[in-house]
Amino acid sequence: MSRQLRKLLIAVLLSVSVLSPVHAEGNGEKEDGETTAETTKTEETKESEETRESEETEAPSSSGEEDYSDDEYWTNLCTGPNELTQAQKSQCMAYIQTKSNSTASLNEKIKEIESQREAIKADILYYAAKVAEYQAQAASLNTEIADINGQIAVSEKKIEDLTKRIEENQAQIDAAQEKIKARMVIQQRTMRLNQYLDILMGASTFEDFVRIANGLSDITAYDTKVMEDLADLIEQLNKDKAEVEAEKELLQKRKDEVVEKQNEYLSLMYQAQVIEQEYQQRSADLEAEGNRYAAEIEEIQKLMESISEKLNEVVATAGWTYPVPSVHINPYAGTWHYASGGVHLGGDFSGPAGSRVVAVGNGVILHSADGCSSGGLGNGCGANIGGSWGGGNQAYLLTKINGGLYAVKYLHMLQGSVVAKGTIIMAGQQIGLVGSTGNSSGPHCHIEVFYLGPAENFTNYAKTWDGDLAFGCGWGSAGLSRLCENGASAPCRVKPESLFGG
Repeated sequence: MSRQLRKLLIAVLLSVSVLSPVHAEGNGEKEDGETTAETTKTEETKESEETRESEETEAPSSSGEEDYSDDEYWTNLCTGPNELTQAQKSQCMAYIQTKSNSTASLNEKIKEIESQREAIKADILYYAAKVAEYQAQAASLNTEIADINGQIAVSEKKIEDLTKRIEENQAQIDAAQEKIKARMVIQQRTMRLNQYLDILMGASTFEDFVRIANGLSDITAYDTKVMEDLADLIEQLNKDKAEVEAEKELLQKRKDEVVEKQNEYLSLMYQAQVIEQEYQQRSADLEAEGNRYAAEIEEIQKLMESISEKLNEVVATAGWTYPVPSVHINPYAGTWHYASGGVHLGGDFSGPAGSRVVAVGNGVILHSADGCSSGGLGNGCGANIGGSWGGGNQAYLLTKINGGLYAVKYLHMLQGSVVAKGTIIMAGQQIGLVGSTGNSSGPHCHIEVFYLGPAENFTNYAKTWDGDLAFGCGWGSAGLSRLCENGASAPCRVKPESLFGG
């Protein structure tokens, strides 16, 4: 504040206090500066209360139809860093569709994605490969959103601190103004100009005159200092208010940026889900188009012949051992069909990567393939290492349980975790670890079960197996023609849910 403005402010304060003390006390009205400050404070309090009211939203309904009105809840869930379950993915798809009805930019993106469904179907492997790209973009957006949210938190704290300082300064200003008015009223009543002269002229000596004059000068200097302090407080108050408004504007800009990026994230997520839905319609047939037989079958037969004595010693198991402890079959990826449609010939035990995968019964590992380091939608790794297309790291267990002979297929396990072919294994012993290798959109172990006839044929089957990775039960849509539950004789497919629940 310039020296001239400061002097003017002090003069105004003095003139208002000195010339209108009776008016100020008589009708209870406040000075312009005080009224403005209190009005601003009231408006800020009202705005704060309105903000709090708008933020207090009810949790989504847990009964009946899903309630997608709580944008904060669903946006945090669907754009958060945590891996979503299949159920949550479906809920987020529904939320995005609902939100798009009221968000023009998001609505345009969703319509564009839906218009591409036919193109996606026609070139599913191309689009499946792009899912990883979309996921990478989404992850990058998540990082940006987290960074902006951090900036928002800093801005909100700054606004909170400034508001507190404004309130404290306002209180000091109010107190100083009251003090000055009271002092000026007293001075006006007792210290008129003629009274100053009377005091000075009443001095008996020149020394008394000087002493009295100095005393009056001290009183004036004190009043000036109070006024200058008050001017400093008002100046700081105005600066803080201006800074609060600027910070609020910046805060709103950052919040708008978060919303924009969240909508972009949601559209990427929606596109990935549309591709996954269309891919599920064809995944079984794509597997059927890939490798159907184990590599180096002659080697496998020789290996089985060399361990035939050990095979003869394998004891039949009474009852089934659960294959992935503490992990359940994903209801959206159950056996025979995906929830969204499309043939799915096994059950997906979806759980944390690294979860133990164990033998369901006593037997031998007929075949295994290990060497896939990664996975993703449309990733065909598995065929290139001697297993089935897209199966990732995989193992095939031949076992005898409750008098029957069965083969069990385990897919998508972690690299380096799969037991070697020819290993004699007991029920509950580890076969591998849950992974997401090959054609996989998240950590799980895909399990298929085949009934092959009576248990006494165990050793002979192991030595003469022809390497068919579907064990004579067919591939793709054709695999549904040999279901044990429909009365098919051996070989036939057994629904894992009928053995392990789900």
